[in-house]
Amino acid sequence: MCSKRRPFWLAVLLLSWSSWLPADTTPPAAAKTTSILLLLAYEPLYPAAQSLVQALSGQLRQQVKQPLQLHVEYMDSDLLNSTTYLQQFGNLLHSKQQQGERYDLAIVAGNSALQLAAQEQQRVLADTPVVFMNVSDTALIRRLLPGGNLTGVPELPFVYEFLALCRSLFADRQTLHVIVDSRSGQRDFLPLLQQATDSLGKTLQVHSLTDLSWDELASELQQLRRQPVLLLSAYQDRLQQPKAFRDAIAFLSEQSASPLWHLWPQGIGEGLTGGVVSDRDFSVQQVAAMAGQILQGTPAASLPVHWQLTPVTLADARQLARFDISASDLPAAARLLHQQNSFWQRYGWVLLLMVTASGLTGLVLFLIWSESRRRQLSDEQLRDRTRLIRNILDSIPDLIFYKDNQGVYVFCNKPFVRVMGTNPVGKTDFDVFDQQTAEFFRSKDSEAVARKNMNANEEWVHSADGRIILLETQKTPIYDRKGRHIGVFGLSRDVTDLKKAQQNLEHIAHHDALTNLPNRLLLNKKLEYALNLARRAEEHLGILYLDLDRFKDINDTIGHDIGDLLLKDVAHRLHNNIRDSDICSRLGGDEFIVVLTNVNDVQRIQEKCEQLLQLIAQPYSLQGHLLSVFASAGISVFPQHGTSVDELIRNADAALHKAKELGRNRSYQYERQLTDSIHSRMSLEQDLRSAMETRQFTLAFQPQFKLGSLQPLRAEALLRWPHPARGMISPLEFIPLAETSGMIIELGYWVLRSACQQFLFWREQGLRLEKIAVNVSPVQINSSFANTVADILQQLNFDPHWLELEVTEGLMMSGTTEVSQQIEQLRALGVEFAIDDFGTGYSSLSKLKSMPVSVLKIDQSFVRDINDDINDFEIVRAIVAMAGSLGLTVVAEGVETAAHESTLQDLGCEWMQGYYYAKPMAADEFYQCYRNTPDA
Repeated sequence: MCSKRRPFWLAVLLLSWSSWLPADTTPPAAAKTTSILLLLAYEPLYPAAQSLVQALSGQLRQQVKQPLQLHVEYMDSDLLNSTTYLQQFGNLLHSKQQQGERYDLAIVAGNSALQLAAQEQQRVLADTPVVFMNVSDTALIRRLLPGGNLTGVPELPFVYEFLALCRSLFADRQTLHVIVDSRSGQRDFLPLLQQATDSLGKTLQVHSLTDLSWDELASELQQLRRQPVLLLSAYQDRLQQPKAFRDAIAFLSEQSASPLWHLWPQGIGEGLTGGVVSDRDFSVQQVAAMAGQILQGTPAASLPVHWQLTPVTLADARQLARFDISASDLPAAARLLHQQNSFWQRYGWVLLLMVTASGLTGLVLFLIWSESRRRQLSDEQLRDRTRLIRNILDSIPDLIFYKDNQGVYVFCNKPFVRVMGTNPVGKTDFDVFDQQTAEFFRSKDSEAVARKNMNANEEWVHSADGRIILLETQKTPIYDRKGRHIGVFGLSRDVTDLKKAQQNLEHIAHHDALTNLPNRLLLNKKLEYALNLARRAEEHLGILYLDLDRFKDINDTIGHDIGDLLLKDVAHRLHNNIRDSDICSRLGGDEFIVVLTNVNDVQRIQEKCEQLLQLIAQPYSLQGHLLSVFASAGISVFPQHGTSVDELIRNADAALHKAKELGRNRSYQYERQLTDSIHSRMSLEQDLRSAMETRQFTLAFQPQFKLGSLQPLRAEALLRWPHPARGMISPLEFIPLAETSGMIIELGYWVLRSACQQFLFWREQGLRLEKIAVNVSPVQINSSFANTVADILQQLNFDPHWLELEVTEGLMMSGTTEVSQQIEQLRALGVEFAIDDFGTGYSSLSKLKSMPVSVLKIDQSFVRDINDDINDFEIVRAIVAMAGSLGLTVVAEGVETAAHESTLQDLGCEWMQGYYYAKPMAADEFYQCYRNTPDA
């Protein structure tokens, strides 16, 4: 009689229990379930993530004999790998642990995963043994091994094996091209690549997304024809535009005229041609074997790390065919992806499916037979099992309940009673909860019944202790044997803390950590939405790109702590002085973007920008420091200056640079000429790099005369660039470009070496000059400058007393320790220094005595009007007089007339240089002109 009163669903559970319990014995204790945490540093859509999880799951089930539960967590830490992110992810794991998750073993894959496991060893893992794999950071491994409860299989790049493959496939190529971005984890392999290529006599050329945009990189790849190109990392370009890994390799593969190779298996077969990689199957087997030994009682620290890895040549047959590379050129053991399948490979799955279907059919028949057997159990066994199941359900921390088709509670476990503060059995939702909550619960019950399937939803309820908690509830309709609906089974889990952690991670991902303003990612989303609204309303939209002027000086002089406080105050002022519909974002550093929406009058954008600049310029009081800072702004307007997010921000950035060129502390509205200028500059920079490689540069020499002498005693070497298409390009145009791009260092040493070689040749031919003057850019003077110059002079057997280096007045006034040390080191050898274009900088004549120079060159702007402008006359007179009292030699530049010469001679200037005597000329012309010139 008792069995008739039990609900049908409970009978089903009881019958299911008997499938592993003998009919005539007391039920044995359930086998312990082994719980393993699989922590991956990748996102779920990462190419190798799912295959890695499946392979590990299969191998672990072979190694671990007891029941296995695998908890998989994806960190997605390729771009989000900051300390804050790792800490928040640790909080997320900790909240799950508090809900009852415990681990017997942790398997971590990737550098960030191992770093998080080490960081959260005590709080989350509770000294759980750790087995790692796919970790390339050997320094991190070696740091954690001593005293650590871990072991594993690292993943190291097979650099020399890969170069051997390249040498086999590209025997006629001497350069290996490498693609990297700003992620330090992958850039760390560059020194190893450099060492390997150097040892093989090859050249390494780096294409860095730190300096290139995606389109610029694509343009460079299109120029490479059948060249070996190695992809190390490509997630984000210099414009801070990110691409997912799949999108990046698809884009680069489509744009590249050469095959792309990789040092890791992910991406090969999805756009990458191939590479020499570690055997992932072997690594998975080793990790699973280590896990089995640890779970059997072997301490993880006693298992040695498996450093010996097996290289495998992996290639995509489709990409090989695309670039006309024969598979026979690969090693014999190479593995090919996307080969044409055989008959068995094409149709074997059908046969396997048929066999599986037959097996499943047999299993179903067996289950049916088992069900009929279970119905023969006695009432006593049924009561015991009912009691056991109730104890199990009560031990589960989640809230479990069952309601009949009238909405009356038939069963609930103890956690339900503890959280709700009442036992609802025999009652309805309207008897237990308030009217609104009860109606919501009944509507969700109806949805599950209507769907005839499990229905999940989130529910806010009041707990017995007065808290408002969020429950994640799954409701499943229950049917009897005849398919009639008899009730609803529910399971609720308290996810309040988990939801808060997820919201916190979401906030961190979309906001700047310092100012709490939207970051670039959230800005792009909000700006895209604002553009759609502006299009529909046919309104204008303004983009203000703001940058603090000389913010670096504040960090360098007062400190980064004060700089951070200043950035927060600036962000506060900007945010509080715009409308709720406007957008204020920090891109990074001292750059902000303000988006003005709902604009009917374009003039209002300019007025608002000026107002914000004035607001920023007001003084700041920060920890006892009273600071004033100014800002520059670039303005772009939708739709006049662009219709997309990228275009509007890019054009506002170009306008910002123009504002800084015009003197800072101002705004500038975008013009089409700015883009043309940028494109022209980029084109000229590309030509400059080509000119460096093909040695298109030449030297011209202008003589310097001492009054009364017909024979020049000195000469200045001047750099010239005869462009094959544009003709002669002015140094005023290409020298600044060479300085900003860093090419001036190599170019400057070439000029120095060439000028010294020419000077030695003239002396051998009888043209006896006292000195050769060479201009030096401030960018060239670094910690190795003096040693490099000394090496060049020693190699050429060049007397240092013959060399005069011309530097700018600003460099001498900089007063930096490094510059002073380099200059003094060369002066000790006998090299003289001259200040070029003296009088145009910021120094005063009184500071000349502290400068380590021997020669002053008066700028030609003073010489040009010396006979017409009294100010120029007095400046030159003062320079000559002061230099004479300090024992310095004075050279007047730009002497073009006899009147210039006469006036300078009257002032006491003895050295002249200018068109009046001779224009700059080629080396051969210089020699022919002065080899037989008699001295006065």
